[in-house]
Amino acid sequence: MIKRLLLFILMLVSSAELFAQTTQASISGIVTDEQNKPIPGVAITVRNESTGFTTKTGTNAQGSFTFKELPLGGPYTIKAAFIGFGEQTRSGYNLNLGDIAQVNIKMTEGSQTLLAVEINGNGLKNKSKQFGASTEVSSKTMNQLPINGRNFSSLTDLSPLSNGGGISGQLGSSTNFTIDGMNAKNPTSAGSTTSRSGAPYSISIETVREFKVVTNQYDVTLGRAGGGTISAVTKAGTNQITGSAFGYTRADWLSNPNDIRGIKRQNDFSTSQYGFTLGGPIIKDKLHYFVGWDHQRDARPLIIADIQSPADEARFNTTNATLADFLTIARQKYGVSNTDQYGSFDKKRGSDAAFARLDWQINDKNLLTIRNNYTNDRNPLGLADNTAINFFESYGNDKNVDNSLLATLRTTVNSKVTNELKLQHLYTYQASTQNSELPAALPRAIVRNVVSNFTNGGTGSTAMQIGGHRFGQETFTNNVLQLVNNFYYNTDKIKYTFGFDAMYTNALSLYG
Repeated sequence: MIKRLLLFILMLVSSAELFAQTTQASISGIVTDEQNKPIPGVAITVRNESTGFTTKTGTNAQGSFTFKELPLGGPYTIKAAFIGFGEQTRSGYNLNLGDIAQVNIKMTEGSQTLLAVEINGNGLKNKSKQFGASTEVSSKTMNQLPINGRNFSSLTDLSPLSNGGGISGQLGSSTNFTIDGMNAKNPTSAGSTTSRSGAPYSISIETVREFKVVTNQYDVTLGRAGGGTISAVTKAGTNQITGSAFGYTRADWLSNPNDIRGIKRQNDFSTSQYGFTLGGPIIKDKLHYFVGWDHQRDARPLIIADIQSPADEARFNTTNATLADFLTIARQKYGVSNTDQYGSFDKKRGSDAAFARLDWQINDKNLLTIRNNYTNDRNPLGLADNTAINFFESYGNDKNVDNSLLATLRTTVNSKVTNELKLQHLYTYQASTQNSELPAALPRAIVRNVVSNFTNGGTGSTAMQIGGHRFGQETFTNNVLQLVNNFYYNTDKIKYTFGFDAMYTNALSLYG
């Protein structure tokens, strides 16, 4: 029984052929001589030519080598050197999310350089066996496909098992969201960090390098998911200064000047989004940065019982005369504001996302990455209640602030051991407030069966609401600390993965 239990544990944490689906990539291979016999003790060096990242290992008794948790990008160059043989070089390998590049090298008695077929996210995928099925979405795909609102998660439906945030038929709350391998879920709503408020995005699409939808996972490093995982990785700086500036707009004058009823609009109806990214070296081959900022402004009319015709009377089941009489009583007895409470109003929403990342190769054994992602969404008049007619003072305001600070340390302990330590603090804040026009002493009040006599001789009745929004005083503040350590140990026959994932959540909630 004990032997069976030990065997089961080994099957969970190790595999002779399979690799974990992490947020980085791997390079492995076998070094042989001209008679195809494995050569142990060969010094192997890999280098990312765009950043200067360099790490080393040696071949084992079977002549094989493995580099785990390599930073994404490239091109990578692999060099093999051994006494009595010439140095062999392979180059041109670009690594994407979860890639496992297989690089086999044959040593000869003389110096020789061979160029590999360049492998990147736009062409061949240098994949090996993995623990489950997934759909990868590259930066090229994100740039080419039109995305409403420019939210990268809208492209998750490229996976055949994804439908509107839910995966494999499960609820959206069962989907795990990760950015750079760490939790990006809102503890209150169980969706992405901005899901409860409906903010346009939780991270700028311009700072996302690529992402994948994992729909069938057998990886010990993945969890907290009922249906699947949406895993995104962010961009990093290189030795070359690169940047972008973007702007998208649907101006008011591009829209029909009339509403659906053929009546001229009096309010702004437009959407604009603009921002920039910039990345490059602080110290060449040593320290790199990448920053980005994304702003979205959305303006559209807020329609509250805007009655302009008999057809409007039938749709709202009331008349302007009834609305005026109702408000006269509400103002006299309950102190409702004398400002307009029905009709067409301006409603403007603003959202910002700011991103910063530093990658520092401390030495040939340690790579430190510090990344911060901040979002701020302001949605005045964004809270609408569920009564048939909610007067203006019943519309509440919504604000959403999120911040994720992550530190990652990748360490090559020796030729057999690689360790990755991650520490993240995730802060989410969502506050709902009442309309500034709301009298302090007036709670939510609903009057039902308000009868009206229509101009065409008919009658109708509806419900009307004054006072505050029922959720207008709710606040949700969450502080989440997450510590993850993955320990990779390669033996001559088996590749082990050990680790832990500890998460602490402090939630302060005020419900209405």
